[in-house]
Amino acid sequence: MKERIIRFNNRAFAVQFWIMTFVQNLVSFFMGGEKCLCCSKRTLRIPLCRSCLPKINVPGFVHACSKCGRELISEIDVCSYCREEPALESIDGAFSLNGYQLWKKSLLFAWKMADKRTLSPYFASIFYKKLKSLEESMGLPLPVVPVPPRPGKIRERGWDQIDELCYYLRKGWGVQILPVLERLSHVQQKKLDRLQRIEGISSSYRLKNWRKIKKILPVVPEALVLADDVLTTGSTIEACARELKKLGAKKVFSITLFVVD
Repeated sequence: MKERIIRFNNRAFAVQFWIMTFVQNLVSFFMGGEKCLCCSKRTLRIPLCRSCLPKINVPGFVHACSKCGRELISEIDVCSYCREEPALESIDGAFSLNGYQLWKKSLLFAWKMADKRTLSPYFASIFYKKLKSLEESMGLPLPVVPVPPRPGKIRERGWDQIDELCYYLRKGWGVQILPVLERLSHVQQKKLDRLQRIEGISSSYRLKNWRKIKKILPVVPEALVLADDVLTTGSTIEACARELKKLGAKKVFSITLFVVD
């Protein structure tokens, strides 16, 4: 029997999740189901079949840039982006789990724009696998700080993908989630070019006021991990990491589900 991708530590949450999954599968079956974005086979509730689902269950690239986590095609340990236009100075390690090409690009679009929220627990599972690996190498637990959505997004869309990913991390695996950052800009990043992202995003994120932070975080951990969906220029996680260093964190890492080459 194949090993399941998702194994929640919280038994009560696991029971609720699998009951919800059964009901959603049943409804999806009668509604005609989904189509696998990788091989086009018919599926049930998520747009990936059982054969293709393990393709997103990866620990990261075998050869990755030591700065931004992009896949390397040469023996040099730093990619051309980080050599020519370094954007990550406050990050102590950036890890990306998938490239942003072909069907994986469509997969991210389905999750973010087409509201395929059934993908959330699967993305959370591969994020947790990388987080656990990083914790073992560091020898200490690593709380996760979500990159906050633009103001009004949850009110407009009804949800935010990173907020939901962190919900599964917290409820399913007991990961400590620390929402200590807030975003100021209302502009969607997809509408900005590379230069506008780098110039504008640096001032778009800040720490919440100290009263809120003290309630969330009485003691600042030695190391933190930023969670985001996709790394493009690196300006977002750099701006967030800079704020977390101001907070007192000695090391800040990032894990993103996808990276744009």
